Amino acid sequence: MKIHLETERLVLRQFTEDDANNLFELDSDPDVMRYVGSVSARLANVDAYRERIRTNYLPYHERHPGYGYWAVVEKPNHDFIGWFHLRPALDYRFAAEAGFRSGDVDLGYRFRKSAWGKGYATEGARALIHQAFTERGAACVVAVALSDNAASIRVMEKTGLRPVGEFVLPGYGLAVKYALSHPTRDTID
Repeated sequence: MKIHLETERLVLRQFTEDDANNLFELDSDPDVMRYVGSVSARLANVDAYRERIRTNYLPYHERHPGYGYWAVVEKPNHDFIGWFHLRPALDYRFAAEAGFRSGDVDLGYRFRKSAWGKGYATEGARALIHQAFTERGAACVVAVALSDNAASIRVMEKTGLRPVGEFVLPGYGLAVKYALSHPTRDTID
């Protein structure tokens, strides 16, 4: 399995088909899915997640080098705790509603409850934002959360993203858009 990046406490690596059960379990938790869709919106079974990994996540890295979907595991035990994505923002299915533009890079994440409140989302997101600016040449990093998802909004704010607007996320409700424009080179290093 290919490691994308490491932080002090995390490893972000490419998914393998063996992660299908982890994704199914993650999306089966109603608390995890509270702000991203109902548990009934999850894929039907582990085989459906295996197919998503095979046909969506793995080929994404080939189509968009440096971008993609990564499993997040804790160091040193390598327990799966969630995932991140970093992708061209126009690949988001609600890019038009969110007002995403060419050159924007979309950051997303989802974690098991056992990982909540430990700073993992902030730690990984900061590393990906840094990478988006220094290695991907992103003009702006953007992220979206439902307006009542206080935990996700806190993560975005801790990483330096700032609120830039609200919009109706079809089928979900009011959402907030956060963004961080490319900083000057003096502030990156």
